Amino acid sequence: MSNRNKNFFIIIGILIIAGIFYVFFNFQSNRALQPPILSLSEEEWDFGMVKPNEKPSHVFIIKNKGDKELIIERIGVACGCTEASVSTKNILPGRSAELTAIFNTAGYEGKVKKDIYIKLNDPQEPEKKIPLYIEIEHQSKPAISIDKTDWDLGLISQADTSSLSFIIENQGDAELIINKIDTYQHIHYNTTLPLKILSSEKFELILTYNSTAHKLGDVREAVQIYCNDPTTESFIIRISGYIKEKEAPEISISPTGAILDLEADSEAGAIGKFVLKNSGDDTIKITSIRTSIPYIVPLRSELDLNSKSEEELNIILLKDKATGQIKEDWTEEYLYLTFAIPIKISK
Repeated sequence: MSNRNKNFFIIIGILIIAGIFYVFFNFQSNRALQPPILSLSEEEWDFGMVKPNEKPSHVFIIKNKGDKELIIERIGVACGCTEASVSTKNILPGRSAELTAIFNTAGYEGKVKKDIYIKLNDPQEPEKKIPLYIEIEHQSKPAISIDKTDWDLGLISQADTSSLSFIIENQGDAELIINKIDTYQHIHYNTTLPLKILSSEKFELILTYNSTAHKLGDVREAVQIYCNDPTTESFIIRISGYIKEKEAPEISISPTGAILDLEADSEAGAIGKFVLKNSGDDTIKITSIRTSIPYIVPLRSELDLNSKSEEELNIILLKDKATGQIKEDWTEEYLYLTFAIPIKISK
């Protein structure tokens, strides 16, 4: 073949190749650009069986398969036990980013499922949910249970005391330890610390509130109790009520005298009845009850008269003894009551 023919075929080949490239690049330039497209290395993740208090992690690969920039607008998690972070929120076409997921197993046991939410500018999938699965081995631990957490003192007088009894139960399978109780100086409890409660056992904790030095008015206080329960490390007993000024003891006796009939046929004529009433806030002690003459006999020799209460006190006239001793038409004798008044001495 002559050189002229060879050159002709070479030129024709070059023109054909150039045409192909021209068509290809013209097609590429005219093709519509794809929006950002999210691609994940895994659609979900199972951490499997892990020990308590571990923090297993996994890295997902986020890839942008579109022609425009993929933007991670927000990453959300189901609870504080899950952490999620991304290496970059702006992913160029064809590039990738790392999404790191961490699960904090503290306080969890058994099978758990949580989700990670990704909000992004992928028009086909603007929000992506990634399920996380995990199973935490059982760990022996205490579990505290309290039958009440509120204490209503009601209306009490200054210097009075009030007590609250409540039950603390250990419903776990390890020893429960009450290691600290934060109280005010006027609130006391019936145990020493640390208080240890075995599994399935109960303890009756008694709080005593002394209002002696407390100011008058509303009570809004709290007692905080700390323990080794990993899910309930402390709890609060809320205290409410109202403290009023203490009323002074007041005693009334009715009637203020009695008439006994020596000549009456019925026994009622030989019995005297008195009612003693205490309208104050303190108990009044009557340490001695006697009469001025032996033939009048009180049926009680001493008496505790409680706050806001009344008691009946009876006396009997012994007719057979009185007949020979009473010479006049009438005589006046007396009933004597001896009251004990407390006197406190401080150093």
